[in-house]
Amino acid sequence: MSTHPDSVSAASTPAAVLSQWHDAVNSGEIDQAVALCSHDVAVQGPRGVGHGRDLVRAWLTRSGIRLDPQEELREVDGRFVVAERARWTAPDAPGAAPTEPADTWCVYTIGEGLVTSIARFETAEEVPAP
Repeated sequence: MSTHPDSVSAASTPAAVLSQWHDAVNSGEIDQAVALCSHDVAVQGPRGVGHGRDLVRAWLTRSGIRLDPQEELREVDGRFVVAERARWTAPDAPGAAPTEPADTWCVYTIGEGLVTSIARFETAEEVPAP
């Protein structure tokens, strides 16, 4: 399956969209990853919550993050809760970014063929109930 955003259609499953987003992030194709996000995508992490594609672009560029899902992507209660192995590859990644791969938990929502929210948590216990 192509990972180009133009291949995403209303017929794509939410899991396929999220898989394409991960493929783009992990290959460093930031423009492609951003194109797979809604214009007002919500992004939550240790620095708080923000919105928009520009924020996603800045985060991916600044951190060089790579997210390797450790399990099958499954949607439950309208969201994906994914245990991931994170690596920060940018030479000027934020000072708090681990230098070694680290376990992290991300919660994603997908709507109308696009990623509509991304929330990253340090522990599984921090992930809010649906």
